[in-house]
Amino acid sequence: MKVDFIIVGQGLAGTLLAHKLISLGKSVVVFDDPAQVKASDVAAGLINPIVFRRMNKSWLVDEAFPEMESTYSALEKLLDEQFYYPGKILRILHEDESEFWKEKVFANQLTKYIDAETNYKSMRYIDAPHGFGVIKYAGRLDMQKLTFSYSGFLQKQQFLRKEKFNFDKLHVGIELVSYEDLTAEKIIFCEGASTSRNPYFENLKFKHSKGEILELKIPDLHLEDILSSNVFVMPVGNHHFKVGATYSWDHLDEQTTEQARTELLYKLKNVATAPSEIIDQKAGIRPTMHDRKPVIGLHPNFPQIGIFNGLGPKGALLGPYFASQFAQFLCNLSTSILPEADIERYFRRK
Repeated sequence: MKVDFIIVGQGLAGTLLAHKLISLGKSVVVFDDPAQVKASDVAAGLINPIVFRRMNKSWLVDEAFPEMESTYSALEKLLDEQFYYPGKILRILHEDESEFWKEKVFANQLTKYIDAETNYKSMRYIDAPHGFGVIKYAGRLDMQKLTFSYSGFLQKQQFLRKEKFNFDKLHVGIELVSYEDLTAEKIIFCEGASTSRNPYFENLKFKHSKGEILELKIPDLHLEDILSSNVFVMPVGNHHFKVGATYSWDHLDEQTTEQARTELLYKLKNVATAPSEIIDQKAGIRPTMHDRKPVIGLHPNFPQIGIFNGLGPKGALLGPYFASQFAQFLCNLSTSILPEADIERYFRRK
């Protein structure tokens, strides 16, 4: 069986790249290990165009937002499901932050994404005596629903193999790669954090982080928008909320911890005081690089082998933009990848 591309991994990155390549008329086979916990199985899918710490726009947001919206709209039509939920983020302001907020909105040209005027509406159980800053162009992506639905689509097309990829079975030729009964022009690895164990990419500068989130039931909290302070509180329907997230660079495993649960509940009580019930707790490893930029492109020494990885916590926003760019590159419709994300940065001579 000959296809244009083999894709290894069907988290958010693999899903988006497969979608873009198929949309360009290419054939793919996707390998997905059912035993592997992917970051997209855990991620809340928060879409935030602002970096609050510096009060400026997220990297590439002006270019990425339109591509993100059109991509998720196309996927929703294809799969007859809703995954993308546009909405607002209410940022809880501290004392004397209101004027600072207004100044930064205008100074950093953020009016497209932020209301310059702060909002002082009161909400029961929400501790915000100094009001809210309103991010008006934000939302969330239900990654779990998207990847599950797209997996079904791939299975119907016989484009999916639910099995662990075995590197011992991969043969890299001069022009093609082969794996058991498959041959392809290229193989692209979209393995998330496990790429750091990939023999072709193990020397890249990975800096993964562990994150944990809670799903809570809070019947008395009537919140339609995403709440942001030192945690986010994200409504997902039926009085359920996702609360997160923690960051840890040690003990990189998918085991949930009491420490993270205690931390998130403590931070939540400083924001929302309504009684809550824990429904679920999840942990995952964010695939990130040392410079917090994605890593995309073909291996300089093995041009039949590519990588699409490192989307990190901004994956829901940036993923469609880079998947489209990489698909265009792989189909010879474009000759370049954004330098900040290009794998070449790890192979340049200093």
